[in-house]
Amino acid sequence: MTRADPAATTPKLFQRPFAQYAFAVIAVGLALVLRDFVPSIAETSAGFVALVGAVLLTSVVAGYRAAVVAIALGVVAGTIDSLTTSSERVVAAIWQAVVFVAVSGGVVSIAYGRARAGRLATREREARAESDAANARLRESEERFRLMLDEAPIGMAIVALDGRFVRVNRALCQLVGYTADELQQLRFQDITHPEDLAPDLAQAERLIRREIPRMQVEKRYIRKDGTLVTVLLHTAILYRPNGLPLYYISQITDISARKQTEEALRFSEARFSGIIAIATEAIISIDESQRITVFNDGAEKLFGYTRDEVIGVPIDILIPERYHVRHRRDVDIFLSGPATARSMRSHNSDDLVGRRKSGEEFPVEAAISKLQIDHSFTMTVVLHDVTEQRRTQREQRFLAEAGKILSSSLDYEQTLTTVGELVVRDLANWCVIQLAQGEHHPMRIRVIPDDPRLRPIVEEIERLQIDPTLPHATKEVWETRRPLVYEQLQVGDLERFSQSPEHLRLLLAMEPRSFMEVPLLVRGRIVGVLGFVLSKGERTYTERDLPLARALADRAALAIENGRLYLSALQAMKLRDQVLGVVAHDLRNPLTLIQLQTSSLEPRPGTPERRDPKPRQVILRATERMNRLIQDLLDVSQIEAGQLRIERGSVATDLLLEDVVEAERRLATAQALELQLELATALPDVLGDHDRISQVLENLIGNAIKFTPAGGKIVVGARPQDHNVLFWIADTGPGITAEGLDHIFDPFWQAKKGSRHGAGLGLPIARGIVEAHGGRIWVESTVGRGTIFFFTLPRAPVSSFLRPESLQPAS
Repeated sequence: MTRADPAATTPKLFQRPFAQYAFAVIAVGLALVLRDFVPSIAETSAGFVALVGAVLLTSVVAGYRAAVVAIALGVVAGTIDSLTTSSERVVAAIWQAVVFVAVSGGVVSIAYGRARAGRLATREREARAESDAANARLRESEERFRLMLDEAPIGMAIVALDGRFVRVNRALCQLVGYTADELQQLRFQDITHPEDLAPDLAQAERLIRREIPRMQVEKRYIRKDGTLVTVLLHTAILYRPNGLPLYYISQITDISARKQTEEALRFSEARFSGIIAIATEAIISIDESQRITVFNDGAEKLFGYTRDEVIGVPIDILIPERYHVRHRRDVDIFLSGPATARSMRSHNSDDLVGRRKSGEEFPVEAAISKLQIDHSFTMTVVLHDVTEQRRTQREQRFLAEAGKILSSSLDYEQTLTTVGELVVRDLANWCVIQLAQGEHHPMRIRVIPDDPRLRPIVEEIERLQIDPTLPHATKEVWETRRPLVYEQLQVGDLERFSQSPEHLRLLLAMEPRSFMEVPLLVRGRIVGVLGFVLSKGERTYTERDLPLARALADRAALAIENGRLYLSALQAMKLRDQVLGVVAHDLRNPLTLIQLQTSSLEPRPGTPERRDPKPRQVILRATERMNRLIQDLLDVSQIEAGQLRIERGSVATDLLLEDVVEAERRLATAQALELQLELATALPDVLGDHDRISQVLENLIGNAIKFTPAGGKIVVGARPQDHNVLFWIADTGPGITAEGLDHIFDPFWQAKKGSRHGAGLGLPIARGIVEAHGGRIWVESTVGRGTIFFFTLPRAPVSSFLRPESLQPAS
């Protein structure tokens, strides 16, 4: 049995030095208390025994170190006691102290020996436990090594420095066809292909000399049956504790299948490379980690990199950095998806953006496909630069939008503003439009900036008086009618263009960097110059920008000219209306006087006619006709100006037609014509102006009477049609040719040249009145059979009633 370690049995409290010494003090103190305060003890040698007992107790509880302290305290206490007693007892006290030290020392020696023996026993047990644990770890390590070696899926071998196989596993035996015993009788040189032996030995020598930490070679082993197997050999050195090499530790992997695949792949790649080398498109292949494996000549020309610079590099090098994460995610999604090919698109637009070696970015169209070989994928991208295509598309969209916007208004000033806004929206920071105002007049300048805060500068520039005979920025364009591009404007150019210090100050305030100007041409005549100014960013104008600028200038010139013509037409119409108003007023006054004087020539009732009445009647008819002509001219003017006044109300259709037909019947009878009225039953009322509708019917019926030969027939009718009422006037006249039908409603047009049937305003007036009511008028005619005029008017609501004001004649 092993002895217990006192330290191991000592309470935890007394394993600390302070607690041990404190216990010694307390124990000695208690012994002295017993000796001094208990008389029966103090008068005998029992006090000595109490101190010895305190030392013994201390050695047992607190250890031998505390017991030594207790002895010292006991000696001190005895010495003090001897000094206070009589001389007769001093010698006895000294002897007691000697005996106390001897006895206590023996007790402490026994305690110390017991403690030392316990420590030795503990150390022996610990050493034995450590030895057992080390042996267990060694056995575990050997078992792991055995399992790792024997059960490894690849060949493993421990090889002596002379090449002899010391230990091999099953995988290596299966690989070369030998048993373990057979291999241990051979060296690796014996099964290595002769052509591979020299490089293998050279690498082994370098490994022995510690020139390399490990070796890796591809070599061929000769199997037991004489066949070859290609392996990948990894070898390291196992060294002795003194640093001398002991064994080669080798791992052997069969790569025959991989080598065959690589050979087939090289053959396939050779064919593939031959195909893609002559392709004009950029063709790039990447592996699963998105590293470039194929980069053809087309890709070199497109991106500016050589093949050697990018092979093995991530494809991110060809893509702007802001698209890296998104592009990798999209490719990974495609790689894991079922599709084998698809087009590639950007998320923010229809374009995929590439990046050249120079850093230039450009849009591309691309298609990607994937091919699985064994368990790995190869992806191939075919792409081409679509910069010009996208540029053309953008320009076409811009021009289409510009044409639509420019044609949306004929307002001259609005057109100038629209042109400038289009330019600064997409093409420039400033737009400057110069327009001619006559040979000897200063040019008109219109300036539009892209920043409204620059309006004060704009107002100053527009107030400038540019003399066209002096040098200025657009003088050459005015003279040659050819566009110009100033790719980089210098201060000297601005000084050359300016006509005054104030002019130069304003030019510098625009901060122009690049300038482009194109002429505004209308039928070969220059009417102005359109200027494009860049003052921000790095972009500059080049000759490539001129086609778009000229196309926009052509549309702008046409829009500006149309605005000018429209403005001139409005001014001419205003002048015409003023003339018509004056003429109508001035003509009606004498006509009214003629009518009054002619009426005064009529005889009084009951008085016989003394004069021939025909001259008087001719004069009255002439004045009535002149009044109608004047009113027709005024009506046409109002219709063209969109100012024809319509007083709408509910009009009884049947009563209206009966009144008009009855009024025209006398004239039809005088021309030997039959005038009939055909009305549908329950004919609804129409919503309109009574007098204006009557005017339409009178013009159409009067027109039919004029052109229908004697003995002919005219039919006036009406019937409901959807939400309208359909009116028609049919005659049996000569009809109208197809050419005439195209012009029948044109002002002042007549079917027969030189005809004196009227001024040619009745039908245009009828159309204007019908359309002002929201209706439609048209004509159908067959030459030799007659003509039918149709028009529609909206029905009156059922709750409508005839308002008194609708009975008043329209002004």
